[in-house]
Amino acid sequence: MRTISNWFGFGSSIVGIVDGLILSTIADTRRFQHTLKTFILVSLIGCLCGIVWFELCVHSLFYDKHILSFAAVTIGLSTAIAGLFSGAATPLIYEALAEIMFPLPESLSESILVQWINIISLIFLFVAPNRDKLVNFLVLVVGVSCIVMVVLTRFTYRRRDEDERQRVEKEQNQAAKENNTSLRINVTINEQSYGTFD
Repeated sequence: MRTISNWFGFGSSIVGIVDGLILSTIADTRRFQHTLKTFILVSLIGCLCGIVWFELCVHSLFYDKHILSFAAVTIGLSTAIAGLFSGAATPLIYEALAEIMFPLPESLSESILVQWINIISLIFLFVAPNRDKLVNFLVLVVGVSCIVMVVLTRFTYRRRDEDERQRVEKEQNQAAKENNTSLRINVTINEQSYGTFD
């Protein structure tokens, strides 16, 4: 069973990485520039559904028997769904934190988040060694609390708006340069055709 659970973890990680790349690419398009909160909420709710499905397939703090089938397929699918949506939410959360903390540097907000992830992971390791029921419950509690925190957070998009303003300003400057260059070429051609050059 240990080998199978290792493969479940591996598959869940790979699915999460691929989905994180896909969803973060979609979130960076112009059409979805101001929808980070929606994407994060959908991802976290999907992850919570996978966690609840997993909880119903194994023994829990609340009941000694599993409610749903304990088959390897159901546990594998539930961990894959949890990994899929968790992996999708991860890069979006980093991006949202950089947006919220703008104009502070992105490295500061990301390092704070990584430190909190490490602290929570250490707490999990020391609080619940060999207590799988407790760890499963704590993962469920963390999933719900993440959704609540995202709902209560006010998202600002000042960084994206500033990037967009700079991009438009750069395009306008380039267009103005091209107009000035073509105007100079036209003036030079006109002067040559009228014989004002020696």
